[in-house]
Amino acid sequence: MTNTSSKTKSAAKSTVSKKEYDEMKKQLEEMKALMNQVLNSSNEEKKNNTVNNITNYIGDNTKDVFVTSLTVGELNLSTEGYGRGEIYTFSNIGEEQSIPLEDLKKIVKNNKKFIDGGNVFINDDEVVKSLKLNNIYKKLLSYDEMQGLFKKDRDAFEKVFVGMTDNQKETLKRIIFEKLKENEKSVDMNIVQVINDVMDIDIMDDFKNSKKLSEFLKNDN
Repeated sequence: MTNTSSKTKSAAKSTVSKKEYDEMKKQLEEMKALMNQVLNSSNEEKKNNTVNNITNYIGDNTKDVFVTSLTVGELNLSTEGYGRGEIYTFSNIGEEQSIPLEDLKKIVKNNKKFIDGGNVFINDDEVVKSLKLNNIYKKLLSYDEMQGLFKKDRDAFEKVFVGMTDNQKETLKRIIFEKLKENEKSVDMNIVQVINDVMDIDIMDDFKNSKKLSEFLKNDN
């Protein structure tokens, strides 16, 4: 009797465990199916996003980007570098041209000194970001910002000027020269002194020598 009862209890226990196992198996299969559905949906979304990004990227190549020269005098930018390929010529500082993004990408690649130095300014934040120029543009001034420097007092001017790239410092010095040629009294000498101290030069001395040379050449002719 005892043995029969033990077998019955054991069988009952075994039957319950199997039901629990079957239920757990069913739940696991349902969870697996749900996870696969989620993963497939996520992969499909990523695939669609990738396709959309590629499409947008290709489309962006056809758009035009406004670019401003920050160089006193003529500036030539070529798509292949060293004067090869398509050439975009800016006659003087402040001149703005519309350049196809496809060409601009080549210009950025092959004219790194001018781009990083700030001899030319890309007037499109999204394009700057896509070309990975964010960090460079944190220290570059636009044409309007550069012109606005002349309205600042000495301390404010110096704070900005010290952090500028060497190329843009040179540009600002040349702008001073052009202003002096037009009217020597139009330039704030406090600003001139800041430039002298930071660049270790003497703008007024250089300007006077340049003026003497011009007068000499003029009289010689």
